[in-house]
Amino acid sequence: MKTEAIASAVTIGEPALRSICDAVLKAADGDQAEAVVVARNAALTRFANGAIHQNVVSREADLRIRVVRGKRVAMVTTDRLDPDGIRRATEDASDLARSAPENPTFGGLPGDRGIRAAPSAFVERTADATPTDRARAAKQLCDAARAASLSAAGYVSTNVQELAIANSLGVWAYAPATTSDVELAALGGAGSAFAQRIALDFGALDVAGCAREAVAKATAAQRPRDLPPGTYEVVLEPYAVRDIVSFLGSQLTGLAVEEGRSFVTAKLGQKVTGDVTLVDDPFDAEGLPRSFDLEGQPSERLTLIERGVAKAVVYDSQTAYRTGQKNTGHALPPNPFQPSAPMHLRLEPGTKSRDDLIRESKRAVLVTRFWYTRWVHQLRTIVTGMTRDGTFAIEDGEIAYPVKNFRFTQSYHEALAGTLGIGSDLALLVPGEQFGLQLSSYRVPALRLAAFAFTGATQY
Repeated sequence: MKTEAIASAVTIGEPALRSICDAVLKAADGDQAEAVVVARNAALTRFANGAIHQNVVSREADLRIRVVRGKRVAMVTTDRLDPDGIRRATEDASDLARSAPENPTFGGLPGDRGIRAAPSAFVERTADATPTDRARAAKQLCDAARAASLSAAGYVSTNVQELAIANSLGVWAYAPATTSDVELAALGGAGSAFAQRIALDFGALDVAGCAREAVAKATAAQRPRDLPPGTYEVVLEPYAVRDIVSFLGSQLTGLAVEEGRSFVTAKLGQKVTGDVTLVDDPFDAEGLPRSFDLEGQPSERLTLIERGVAKAVVYDSQTAYRTGQKNTGHALPPNPFQPSAPMHLRLEPGTKSRDDLIRESKRAVLVTRFWYTRWVHQLRTIVTGMTRDGTFAIEDGEIAYPVKNFRFTQSYHEALAGTLGIGSDLALLVPGEQFGLQLSSYRVPALRLAAFAFTGATQY
């Protein structure tokens, strides 16, 4: 896979990473071998009570080596990338592969299938951002909160990562990426609000928009009232929608179908939600594009749900081999729990503005985000959690007053069955690091849903 050369003080670069991988493949003693290098430079400026209290930079690089002997597979990880460290780790992996238990369902490492170029996810301006740049952004957030007599807490971050993958069957894949992230929790004496903005380009990061959203919502969220638990129509901000998409996406995998715990098991081609379309698009330039997975296999653009109908799930090489399906190029780092996942999810936009969704709701609850969400029943996609940082009653098409937070227990795909409206604007959101990487991105709109079950209320 050919990529444009990048130049930055915080990147290792493709030639050096390829040299590391080549050294592993040359030293490995087995039938097959694989080398994966993950290099990261994470910079974080954190603030609380309107003042910066932490500025940290973490620079790390890890090498993961897999060696295969027949049906025996061993993996060793090291953060020593000098020649001696590479040699020792490769020898250890080779030795372990001789004694590892056989895996009768292992189908071998995947070969080179060619990789289509994706839009670049690397922006040099983000890689070169300084502590002063982040401090200025933090000051903008704190000043906005202070002007509204609110306390401010949050962070500004810039992240750079490089991913390189090679194996003895001819696979080579390399991609650099950058992200910048700003988050603000604005707190008053009796209410809080949350806002976040993410961009690949630090220069395009909407710090002012983040401040306006959090401050305006926090001002409106003071002195929340009681609202009895029950089933309500809801308008969900993108932060809450991302939670729904994340949980459902984790079940749209070959392993979840194989194990019979996916809500689309035996239902491909059938209606499973309302009129929503969910795609996994590794070529989406507005997301975090990357055209290959963690095995160096080409990632396909897949329509997972089309206008409510289940269409596809994603596969890695081993699940595909075991079940006789096509590898879609969605492998995660080797692990026994979740070998594949959609990593570039987009819930397609509708035609309504956020204000339209509110205006069309006679009696509803506006939810900013969900918090502390956990599975109750995977097959039925039942999740429990809480609302947080801005929950409001909607009456006759207007935000009427803030309400205390709810506990909910709700089937996410059944909630989507009652989709009444979809926002026209998509927000870019990313989860925290997974397996030491920023692997995933979400682009999601606001949603209006007919029914959402709030099972309890909190005291705040």
